[in-house]
Amino acid sequence: MVIRLKFISAAAILSLLTVTGPAKSAEISVPSRIGGAGKLVFCTELAFPPWEMLDAQTQQPTGFDIDFAAAVAKQMGVKSEHKNIAFDGLIPALQAGQCDAIISGLYDKPARREVVDFVHYAFTGNSIFVKANSDIKLSAFDDLSGKKVSVGVGTGPEADLKAANERLKAAGKPEIQIVSMPSTADAIQQLTAGLVEAYAGSTDQGGYFDKQQPGQIRLASPQVSALPVGIATLHKDKDLHEAFASAVAEVRKSGEYEALLKKWGLESIELKQ
Repeated sequence: MVIRLKFISAAAILSLLTVTGPAKSAEISVPSRIGGAGKLVFCTELAFPPWEMLDAQTQQPTGFDIDFAAAVAKQMGVKSEHKNIAFDGLIPALQAGQCDAIISGLYDKPARREVVDFVHYAFTGNSIFVKANSDIKLSAFDDLSGKKVSVGVGTGPEADLKAANERLKAAGKPEIQIVSMPSTADAIQQLTAGLVEAYAGSTDQGGYFDKQQPGQIRLASPQVSALPVGIATLHKDKDLHEAFASAVAEVRKSGEYEALLKKWGLESIELKQ
């Protein structure tokens, strides 16, 4: 019996390997450094549920931003990875070349636009939360005069609280006792443990926490300082910024964006056209 061996050319092998990777949209021009690496590395603070967090069982990144980043990367024909960076260190880490971009519930604020470009994918705001049995009612940050309030370090609400203190000081009123924690998860824990009287943070985040541990906290104020949220890249990386813009548009067009919002109970943050 004669056994015939069929040899496959190197080109054919490369072709077979290529089709197993993520399917890139033909419309998107991906920077060669990203395509060559086969991945996008994001700086992300993995302590902001339900946007991003570590799975309690696997200790792997999970959350809306993690899923959304994977969907965007797939449109660009690459995989997504995340480096766990403290929130106030996200932009410095990007500047130091530790990642290609930031995805971490990052608000598009004027001061940040001086350093980075944004591709928007959500719109949300902040609120003040208190324990469920608290009788505190508020309409603005200034109403927290004299109260002890927890907040994530480097976040928008922390800046809002500091600005409120300037106004309170000028008016001769007691300032807010700001307790800045390493992460928003730590800040919420300060409230549930009764160590502070209120927590200032993302409105949708508070809603998610209430679903996880019902009846512990409640909304004590209307939503304030609503801003768009985006994927951030350095000004010098215009090609990557444009690729993200195209990829985000494709994810939205495909219906996957709405599906991910529904999966994580974040329909309220949908960015309208």
